[in-house]
Amino acid sequence: MSYKTILVSLNEVGRLSQLVAAAVVLARETGAHVSGLYVVPAVQVYPSVGFEAAPQVFEGNRSYFKDNAGRVKQAFEAAMQREGLPHDFHLVDARTPVIADEVVASGRVADLVILSASDPEEVTGVERDFVEQTVMALGRPAIVLPYKGKADISFNEVIVGWDGGREAARAAFDALPLLKKAAKVRVVRIDPQKDPNLRGSVAGADLAEALARHGVKAEAQGYPTDGQDEGQALMRCAEDAGAGLIVMGAYGHSRLAEFIFGGATRFVLERLVCPVLMSH
Repeated sequence: MSYKTILVSLNEVGRLSQLVAAAVVLARETGAHVSGLYVVPAVQVYPSVGFEAAPQVFEGNRSYFKDNAGRVKQAFEAAMQREGLPHDFHLVDARTPVIADEVVASGRVADLVILSASDPEEVTGVERDFVEQTVMALGRPAIVLPYKGKADISFNEVIVGWDGGREAARAAFDALPLLKKAAKVRVVRIDPQKDPNLRGSVAGADLAEALARHGVKAEAQGYPTDGQDEGQALMRCAEDAGAGLIVMGAYGHSRLAEFIFGGATRFVLERLVCPVLMSH
């Protein structure tokens, strides 16, 4: 298994340099072809309210992304050419105002998709739940970059969040091409003492053993929450280790349940400290 096509979504214009840099690193490591995707959304039409006879039309997002299309294309292609990487660029004039729909449609034929989280305190033109929509519907692994600060991907140490669930299993094996590049992989089970099935065994040892058969330098450990949310504990573990990538399943519970009760996926996306590979 290897990645042959990497799609990078370039609509978070304020994080353009970080997105392009991540695509360069991943393409160099895997030898993959890089497809840049930039979506110009349709105008937003709001239904009439009160005594207004006509619906309201908002063209701000469309105008913003049209105005930045040339700059985005130039930055992407210049970086790819400088690194000698096989690439193409796609500008999509969308039929709807929802950017995530076009990213999902294009991303389903890629091996890996690169996204940037959106700053909740800024209006970037991208949907507030763009990452959640995309990860949930994509059916492919996605690397999500932090919405601010450094977003460098490194393979000195990779943290794999493991709870034995379907989403976590998919993420771990979707990430295999990158785990093989890592100097060290740490399979982390949060609060293993709470699972009666793990008594007398090392949490995550079965996954570490399976990954080792693929040539991954993996070890397993438990990690306590110390009263924190599981997602918060996983982020703390990554910070303590100086990890350059987190691998985890996304939305083991429904998005509604995570919104109401909280959840690891939601916490991690809101407070990313390094890039995270997610699969649902």
